[in-house]
This record gives sequence, structure tokens and C-alpha cells, in this order.
Amino acid sequence: MRGANALYEGHRLMLPGLKDRARATCQGCRFCVPILGREETRLACLATLDLYLTGEKRLPGELRAIDFILLAGRETLIKATRKVKEERQACGHYCPLS
Repeated sequence: MRGANALYEGHRLMLPGLKDRARATCQGCRFCVPILGREETRLACLATLDLYLTGEKRLPGELRAIDFILLAGRETLIKATRKVKEERQACGHYCPLS
């Protein structure tokens, strides 16, 4: 009986406030910042650091990789860069650029 109503299965209930968040990607978020390494630059999500998420420290335009490692460690840097992908939907901390 699973394939009985394929049209109905394709519809989802979307709350009004979630529509913009569901369509958004990480590149439009203010927590998405370029991290400058020795040889390449990658985007990373600074929402993984409580320091920037709570507003204790101001979000930089760009951040050097060594500064990020000193703040949070290498594992957190790897996790933050893997979090940002062009095709992925934005995370729950999404805040549009103003």
C-alpha cells in the first residue's frame, strides 16, 4: 500500500518561519568565514565555537588557520570545514548576512 498515493507522499508540511531557513545554504550565513591556510583557503562554520556563537567575540571577515587551531584545536577546525558544503542545507544556527 506504500505506492498507492505517490502525490501525497511527496508533499511536506512547512511552517511559515522555516521556509527561508530550509532554502538557505551555509554560504549565506554570517558564521561562514574563510579560513586562510598556508596553501589554500576554505570556508568554515564559526558557529561550532561558543566564543562566536554567543557574541562574546566579534565575527572576523577572515581568520587564519593557526588562530583557529589556537582557539579550539585541530579537530574542531576539521569539523568546521567539513560542515560547510555548497549543496548542503544550512545548520540550525543559520543567521543571514545583514
